[in-house]
Amino acid sequence: MKIGRWQLDPLHGGAFSIDGGAAFGVVPKTVWQKVHPADELNRVRMTCNCLLARDGNHSVLIDTGYGGKYPPMDRKAYNMEEGNPILDALARLAVRAEDVNVVLFTHLHFDHAGGATRRTADRRLEPTFPNARYCVYQKEWEDAVSQSPELLAAYPQNNLEPLERAGKIDCFEGTTELLPGLKPLRTGGHTRGHTAFLFESSTESALFIGDICPTQAHIKTLWNMSYDTFLLETRRKKRKLLATAAERGWWVFLPHDPLVFACRVAAHPAKEFVTTDVINRIV
Repeated sequence: MKIGRWQLDPLHGGAFSIDGGAAFGVVPKTVWQKVHPADELNRVRMTCNCLLARDGNHSVLIDTGYGGKYPPMDRKAYNMEEGNPILDALARLAVRAEDVNVVLFTHLHFDHAGGATRRTADRRLEPTFPNARYCVYQKEWEDAVSQSPELLAAYPQNNLEPLERAGKIDCFEGTTELLPGLKPLRTGGHTRGHTAFLFESSTESALFIGDICPTQAHIKTLWNMSYDTFLLETRRKKRKLLATAAERGWWVFLPHDPLVFACRVAAHPAKEFVTTDVINRIV
């Protein structure tokens, strides 16, 4: 997909399974299992859908999936794929880790920031993308490294400390363009600093919406993940963003849908919004 100066290529950052209640919050299982059937452990299959954006001068990676460093017990619990999916996906586009010069995080949960670091042959942790600046909203970084007991489980420090030690972290605030035609939109909701990213041109725009709308099913205002720290903020901001996307014809990239990378949305008198022009996920 071409948006102005930017070539956008969806990337597979790994498939995993999480509890259906965690994925769909207060929505009854009898309802959500019609669109996301659960396995025998009540888990639903999701994917880490990332994005590579290139304009000839910059190679920008949005989110990194869960990476390749998790131990066997964690991989079994989450039914993760083997290897390092984000590096495999980049390799299929003939892009090396060294070619990426900007990494943008929607937020810093394990399935979005885990691939930001990797283990060397001697088991040390290092930044996966050695030539990149790692950019995240200021409040998200503050929460992730705060050591607050209630947040520690949400933010594994081995995804973050190697980046800080290497001096790779750049924090931003506001909605000023990070690069020409690319600006952040802090949504909050899922986390305090959760951020969507908007690619704009005179003809078309595309929104990487992040976890306030992780799958097609979540375009319903009242469908949200139980992981959302500020549930009402998720619902309010999601409605506003989807209404704008529908009005302006934006593409919307979904971070966890196992079947769809991107779609357009349209307003609907009974269902609020429906998906249109679906771009299917290709692994």
